Formats: sequence, C-alpha cells, structure tokens
Amino acid sequence: MWWPFSRRGARKTIHAAISKNDDGSVSIDVRGQTCPGYLLSINQAMDTLDTGTDAVLITTYAPCGDDVKAWCKEKGYTYGGMSEEKDIWRISVTKGRS
Repeated sequence: MWWPFSRRGARKTIHAAISKNDDGSVSIDVRGQTCPGYLLSINQAMDTLDTGTDAVLITTYAPCGDDVKAWCKEKGYTYGGMSEEKDIWRISVTKGRS
C-alpha cells in the first residue's frame, strides 16, 4: 500500500494498482482506501479496460458490497459476487458496455 505524504500531513491519493492474472482477468487493488476514494479509484481503473474484461476488485473497506452493486448497475457492468477473507474483500465484476 502506498500513500504519499506532504508537509501538511498524510494525504490519500486516488489510485488503484492494476495487475493481470493468469486466467486473463485483472485485479484492481484499492486496499486502504475508503469511501468515496476507493470507488473513484476503481472507476478510473475500469475505464482503462476493454469491454468484456473480468476484474477482481480488492478492498479493505467493509461496506463496499452495496456501493459496488449500485455502481455496477449504473455503469452497465455485471456484479459477480463478493467474498471476504481476513478483512480483505474480493468483488468480481465484468465490464459491460463501453
């Protein structure tokens, strides 16, 4: 996890670490970010992907499920479900319309 610091104190950025998985899907890691930053980061990352791409969103923000479901509906993406292990949530999403 990377957070830049300024002389005025800690400052979070809107950024997602994107990596390709062996199965052709993409992981979008926004651990440590909270609302609304994590959703803005995910949105920016998904904008760079081709339509039809499967993505796994990785977050540590517990209330993320309902936010991501609503966001998927708004964007025309397919929400594939969510799992949690040791306070890390993984959400499956497929990018829909361009």
